[in-house]
Amino acid sequence: MSLSRWLLRFQSLKLELLLPVLLLLIAFGLGGEPLTNLLLSRYYGAVDKLQADTHTVTMKLLVNVQIVKADIEQEASQIIVKLNTTNSVLKKLEFELPVTELSSVKPMIAQELGLSKEVETLQANTQMQLQLAVNVLGILASIDQEQGLTKVEVNTTNSVLQKLEFEFPVTELNSVKTIIVQELGLSPEKARTLVSYRIKDK
Repeated sequence: MSLSRWLLRFQSLKLELLLPVLLLLIAFGLGGEPLTNLLLSRYYGAVDKLQADTHTVTMKLLVNVQIVKADIEQEASQIIVKLNTTNSVLKKLEFELPVTELSSVKPMIAQELGLSKEVETLQANTQMQLQLAVNVLGILASIDQEQGLTKVEVNTTNSVLQKLEFEFPVTELNSVKTIIVQELGLSPEKARTLVSYRIKDK
């Protein structure tokens, strides 16, 4: 086969390949934008707003505590109360109250803690038996090998009681998991989904 025949054949093949590609590019250029707009404007039945997973677990506790210290911080639109306790694995309770009047604080805390009467005082050495029912959003267990204890922070979705802090005198991971299940009244399955662990080595 001569060189001229090869060149003619190559030119016809080149046109046969380029023509469909050229037509495809023209069609995409003319119809791509309207097709994209049509697909993006379709309704797919999704919710209007982006929603986070707000699945929570209710945790019920009955504990006797003694208040060691009460810190009250007043901000523009709320009052934050932090109660440090003793005689219990429950060491701290943190409240955010959507009020600005200090007189409203005690009845709201009493209601949140399941107390039958208003909290008489938030002073040191006040003894209380707390009946707590909190909706747990997440739990962080910080295992401190050096201090020989585990601090457990429970974040809640309750309107007033925002955070609980516990201390357990164990640092071995399996023991920590067991004590969290026992003391917080959670099933092992719920504890697996709610608890995150952070280990601080010596």
